[in-house]
Amino acid sequence: MSTTLLQSWLRLPNGERHDLSGTCSIGRSPDNTLPIADKEVSRRHAIIQAQGEREFWLVDLGSANGTYVNGRRISQSVRLHNGDIIRVASNELEFATEILSALHPAGQQAMASTMIQIRQAQCWLMVADIIGSTQLSQTLQGAQFPRMTGSWFKNCRQIIDECGGHMSKYLGDGFFCYWDDTPDSAIQVRQAVARLHEAQSPANPPFRVVLHFGAAMLGTVPTMNELNLHGPEVNFVFRVEKVAASQKQNTLLTEAAVKRMAAENEVRFVHEGPVEGFSKPSKFYTPDH
Repeated sequence: MSTTLLQSWLRLPNGERHDLSGTCSIGRSPDNTLPIADKEVSRRHAIIQAQGEREFWLVDLGSANGTYVNGRRISQSVRLHNGDIIRVASNELEFATEILSALHPAGQQAMASTMIQIRQAQCWLMVADIIGSTQLSQTLQGAQFPRMTGSWFKNCRQIIDECGGHMSKYLGDGFFCYWDDTPDSAIQVRQAVARLHEAQSPANPPFRVVLHFGAAMLGTVPTMNELNLHGPEVNFVFRVEKVAASQKQNTLLTEAAVKRMAAENEVRFVHEGPVEGFSKPSKFYTPDH
């Protein structure tokens, strides 16, 4: 059992406190977690997502006027730290976080809910990242790059959500998401891969997707209200992203994913070889479109 309790919140322009738990959407639309009635704020402007036990990451969603942290417009997802000033249009939000001891009066009642509940489950594991993001940031002028990357995060998240997936982590110029293994998950994953492949066609920005199927340890911290995935299979899918880059493949599927989808007749063999940190050779495929 943990002996500390994390509390995180935003201090609003009017001095009020908005507690953070899980994903917080920010925008002009009233159905956001934190609606801001300002015409300079986009309807879906940005999100703040809990990741792991003690991290919150900020993602701009391609907003017209941008999202700023400590005076700098963000072009990728960024981890927030205590005291960071987030600016959305002319609205300043201060991110604050505090770790309380179990003996602290504010932490005693909530401490019972901070136990990390861990279970093992079979999951679909997907990593996606923008190709050549550093070069893009240097060649695109002004707000072009942050708007492009923000729109990409927004569109990808919409695809993952609509196909029944769960966004787990934002990773600077990419993200990690998963699906629980359910009777419908293979169909949902197929749909997600197809829609992401379609989104790859305009190459704006170009991005890479890798998919794996395997066991993961899922840990839940109730005060964060988000799942955190761990285990060798999770590490494996991140290493597969490097294989996709070396093979110049924008969509790469592991043999386990292909078999689980029963898609052997719908893919093309790409490569067989070891993955960094794993001794057994693995086979990789790409959709045969």
